[in-house]
Amino acid sequence: MKTRVSFILLLILLVGVSVEASDNFVTVYNDDLALIKQVRTIDIERQDELFRFTDVAAKLIPSSVRLRSVSGNTAFRVIEQNFEYDLVSSEKILEKYIDHPIEIIRENGELIRGVLLNKQRGSLVLRTDNGIKLLPWNDETTISVGDLPEGLITRPTLVWALAGVKGDKEKVEVSYLTTGMDWQAQYVGVLDAKSNSIGLDAWVSVNNRCGTTFKDAKLKLVAGEVHRALAPESRRREKGVYQMQAEAVADRGFKEREFFEYHIYDLGRRTTVKNNQIKQIALFPPATVSTEKGFFFNAAHDAKKVEVRLTFLNKENAGLGKPLPAGVFRIYKKDQASLEFVGEDRIDHTPCGEEIKITVGKAFDLRGERKVVKSRKISDRSERRTIEIELRNNKEDEDVKIVVEETLYYKDWDIEEANFPHTKKDMNHVEFQVPVKAQGKAVVRYRLLRRW
Repeated sequence: MKTRVSFILLLILLVGVSVEASDNFVTVYNDDLALIKQVRTIDIERQDELFRFTDVAAKLIPSSVRLRSVSGNTAFRVIEQNFEYDLVSSEKILEKYIDHPIEIIRENGELIRGVLLNKQRGSLVLRTDNGIKLLPWNDETTISVGDLPEGLITRPTLVWALAGVKGDKEKVEVSYLTTGMDWQAQYVGVLDAKSNSIGLDAWVSVNNRCGTTFKDAKLKLVAGEVHRALAPESRRREKGVYQMQAEAVADRGFKEREFFEYHIYDLGRRTTVKNNQIKQIALFPPATVSTEKGFFFNAAHDAKKVEVRLTFLNKENAGLGKPLPAGVFRIYKKDQASLEFVGEDRIDHTPCGEEIKITVGKAFDLRGERKVVKSRKISDRSERRTIEIELRNNKEDEDVKIVVEETLYYKDWDIEEANFPHTKKDMNHVEFQVPVKAQGKAVVRYRLLRRW
């Protein structure tokens, strides 16, 4: 009886005021971060009454929490703030019931009463009228305790002590940052028969694992790299099982706009972002984009194989011209009556006007081989090398052009002579455009002078 009375008194002290959010605003960033704003109307009658805010993210960052009045009450202020997250579990209840009486019903129906002395992994130690008992603890064991122990709660809760309360209804807004939410773009492209254009659909996937659901939220997505202060210690991130929910394309989809040095995508309607859910929403209407298929040999990437890439410009006259958030590009192509997957790549945030290259795979019928055929030291600070790159085309009836990409990580260098035209892309890269006949081969040979 004593335990039950103590529990009732504790409830009276802690309940305070708690109301559901009337409005939710969710802004999600790319890298495991979200800004949450919620509006609630509270009715506090006494200055010493606590305001309890439930249904908050379990992974919120306590130092980022801010509570303010939006009713025009300039005297309103917070004098103390607590984040309570010691949630109920069987482990924690038993820990708090050490030295207190409990009841155990074993799988055979036997009832045992006693004082819990200790709890180890898989076993309990009880003092009973018949002495000390060591009892196995498993899924078939039923354990009864008197009441919920002090300090345990069922949901993460923010608790405030307030000053300047007028004793009437007060409209307040709470905002905080939380981990456990992120988003990424996903692009699905279907190549035409000649690989000259892509039918493109763009989606965003919002992943919510922060510990709570936001009903009828105004959703914003921020594309860009927001700098964050490094934590003293890295934390291991939990992984969960997610539910997939696809939203149909609608007129009230995302509208893109610039914000600071980032881009914001506003969803033109409200949506519920459930906990442990991946929500997919169309980013922009389907588009047809002009593209070019190319073959690239870079021995620094692969010593033998030739990469297949799709290249297109993010311009309006090419069919697109939209800021593209970072994400995965998946490419399909029709084979007779069905679509087949041909490869995928990840792109970075790409503004309008930039070129996009997607590596979709390695060409089956093309091969390359690079070797240094001659090397001679010219002085203590220079060397001359002769390099050969053999390209082989095993296709039966298709001539190809292969772009040879050479990576030259030298302080200073010059190509003294070459048997194919070349272009210096930057201080460390040069390209050769090499035509190769069907069932034939071509050899790039150049002489390099490098200095250090």
